[in-house]
Amino acid sequence: MNAQTPASTRAADAFLPLPTSGVDGTQACKAANGSTWDGAIVSAEGVTRDGSRRVACHHQYTRPRSLSLIERDISEELVDVLMDYLQEDSEFKDKARREELADAFRHAAEFPPITKQSLSELDIQNIISNIKLRHDVNFDRDLSFRPNTEGPKGQQKNLQSQSYWLALQAELHLYTRLFRGTPTLRHVEPSVYFQHAQKRVPKLFATIHEVLKSLVPDRDHDRVDEHLDVRMLMQEIERGVCDMVALVEWTAHLLKEHCAPMRDGFVDGMVSRMRKGAANQDMATIVDSLRSLLGMLETMKLDVANHQIRNLKTLLIEDTVNYESHYHLDRIVNQRAKVNVDAAQKWWAGVVRDLQLHHTSATRDIARAKLESFSHAVTSSLSSRNSQQELPDTFYLDSDRLRALRLEIEDLTHFEICFTMFNQLRKDLGHYGTVLNDSKSRLRSSLAAILGENVGHGSQTWMNNSESLSLEIYRQAHAIAGRPPTFNHCVLHNTNECLRTLFYSTFSSHAVTLEAVLLPQVLTCVSKHYNGSPTELYNSLVATPLPNSTPSFIPLPPTVDTFSFCNNTPQERLTDLSKRISHIVLLHWRIWANIAYVQNDAAPTNAQLSTPPPPQSSTRPHPVATSSGHTAPLTPTAPICPSVSEHEVQAVDMMKTVDPPDPGSGYESGVSEETRLP
Repeated sequence: MNAQTPASTRAADAFLPLPTSGVDGTQACKAANGSTWDGAIVSAEGVTRDGSRRVACHHQYTRPRSLSLIERDISEELVDVLMDYLQEDSEFKDKARREELADAFRHAAEFPPITKQSLSELDIQNIISNIKLRHDVNFDRDLSFRPNTEGPKGQQKNLQSQSYWLALQAELHLYTRLFRGTPTLRHVEPSVYFQHAQKRVPKLFATIHEVLKSLVPDRDHDRVDEHLDVRMLMQEIERGVCDMVALVEWTAHLLKEHCAPMRDGFVDGMVSRMRKGAANQDMATIVDSLRSLLGMLETMKLDVANHQIRNLKTLLIEDTVNYESHYHLDRIVNQRAKVNVDAAQKWWAGVVRDLQLHHTSATRDIARAKLESFSHAVTSSLSSRNSQQELPDTFYLDSDRLRALRLEIEDLTHFEICFTMFNQLRKDLGHYGTVLNDSKSRLRSSLAAILGENVGHGSQTWMNNSESLSLEIYRQAHAIAGRPPTFNHCVLHNTNECLRTLFYSTFSSHAVTLEAVLLPQVLTCVSKHYNGSPTELYNSLVATPLPNSTPSFIPLPPTVDTFSFCNNTPQERLTDLSKRISHIVLLHWRIWANIAYVQNDAAPTNAQLSTPPPPQSSTRPHPVATSSGHTAPLTPTAPICPSVSEHEVQAVDMMKTVDPPDPGSGYESGVSEETRLP
């Protein structure tokens, strides 16, 4: 395709200009300037669209009319044209389908669901400056980006995406009507209607152009400019000579040059759909191919981002304490913090006051004693329903992990309550022997199966399923006692009421018992890894994912693993919980101790920005604090991350010498709101 316009043509220039001459040229120019006449615009004698006769006359002035009204009239007339055209198509005999496309044409977004701006949150600079990602990377071995289709936001994104692609299909149908058999139109000459009809296709081409250039090397940019000249493409579409098959084939060839071989099958499918759609003039199939093309560009961007995370992971983990300390201090000093330091100090003062009898500072390492008190407070807050023991908002980056831990502890507590009832029933039935581990596992698996996916949703889930749970406990108690169960309404009702009463009345006591077992394990783990670097903590305390597990979506909140709940013994669960709690405790204490807890001043000062971080592993590169309070460029040594490219290291250095931006919608919602993978 020979480009006849400059390669630097912008997306905004992709629209055809308003006419300045012709039968209705004056009217069109006035419409473009925001004013026109509110009167009949007529020419030679003819027949109007409704069949009535019309007579030549002059423009008659009545009152000025805004551009928005003209645009609204034209848009509604285009919808009428679309509905009339679709009615002639046997595929759209159903009026509801025609109205669905018309409604999408009216209201859907004009830009595609995937744009260069939305994908920019996967750029290396934004990855490195994303404070939540920098923190989360310490806790997940498979942390990676993937589109979010979960939850209300994901569902809303999918609905908006579907509406956009329907609107694009409607627009292509409208092009067929306007460019290949223009109907009788009102107001202005056809080119103005053409311009208003081109609401999404030019922007789609411009988006593909921009995203593709951001993914391929500079040497291929001229090729992209030549083949994806938006203005030229729209002129070809208007004249009915645009070869979409050739365009998609060229794009597919370029994609195969730069994407992983595993994507080739998907690229070939995209081309096949475009050929089929073009041969049959099937707009839905053509749109499906364009949707696949945009999805493929998103996939390539995700592949690049995930590759960069893997390469930089060790470096990011090792620099966690230094980076986050300066990040939070800078915001506190500049009054842009998300945390209330005064509230955190009050919370810590209460911890010291409540736990001072447990430690004798004269005979112990004061630093270790403070860390033990901190560990005790965190563990207690996870086991308690007392709002006074809630953690301060300095834990905001760990909120999802803490919530998941609290729910798991609640589940373990409720299971212990169920097992208490099981023991009570079997003894009432005359069984006083030891309960074998197999029987415990069988009961645990049965209860977890009853809860199903509701495991990890809190105490209310256990209450809602109390009838089924009590029935299973009753059945297994009779089975271990060697007695056939007697099922009648009275017995089942009493069993259910007994279990619900135990849930209400004994939860706190069981939680205290569980905490008494869990806390020593946490303290032992914290003491064992007291001097470990962030990388050593990661290697020792982060569980290895199960084979064939799906990489974690950023930032998918941690949830309770039903398989683990069913198959792991209580001791294995407690060991896992203690490791995860210890990991949070150690990192949080190193980052926040001198900022919000044990310092004497009410608020940090600029001088504190140069406070060195706690001792770390000798393999860790030590950044030097500058006079501005930020760290000087961090030069990684070979053993840390040998596969990091020079470009990526420079990006890390750059982000460490500037004020890192607040995490935007990308990691917390933007990336999570990426559209569905193809």
